[in-house]
Amino acid sequence: MAKSFKDLPGAVQALILGTVAVLLAGGAFYYYVWPLSAQRERLEAEVNRLHAENVKNQAVERDQAELLARIADLGRQLETRRTIVPDEQATDEFVKMVYDTATASAINVRTFVAQALVTREFYVEMPFSMRIDGVYYAMLNYFDRLARQQRIVSVTNLGLGPPAGGGMGNYKIHPNETVGANCVVVTYFNRPQPPAPAPTKK
Repeated sequence: MAKSFKDLPGAVQALILGTVAVLLAGGAFYYYVWPLSAQRERLEAEVNRLHAENVKNQAVERDQAELLARIADLGRQLETRRTIVPDEQATDEFVKMVYDTATASAINVRTFVAQALVTREFYVEMPFSMRIDGVYYAMLNYFDRLARQQRIVSVTNLGLGPPAGGGMGNYKIHPNETVGANCVVVTYFNRPQPPAPAPTKK
């Protein structure tokens, strides 16, 4: 029986050395390489998850940017529509606009009387009975200017006739005037919304 490793045959020594090498390599793989491989797989899974989340967040950011742009556009549209159909009556401003437009068109306003407001579902009509006179083409220009105002103006119940014989009070008809008109001028404002009901107590 051999007393030491050196006394063993060469083939046996090689086999033993090979086995030891395999065992050392296996131990090194088990204690060092295998944990690193598992950690790599976990890191790759985490990277994939973060990448997917990042892609999702980028999509959300794009959607958010589009929504913010849409909200800003709707806000601008709302402001424009508020000038067309304001939230307030703004009667003084409307009356001034009617008279200023008449002056610019060389038309005389003889009567301008407020009528009862007419409440609709979403807006309120603000009518005025009106008597005007002047030159025919100047009157056409006046109505055209009213139609081009930023605030909506409707002219209804239009009746044409001679320049004299209508209106309130005393005034002088100029010789060059050819026509007079009675009509109802209507503008609009948004109907006030009722206040939100108070929350009920439980």
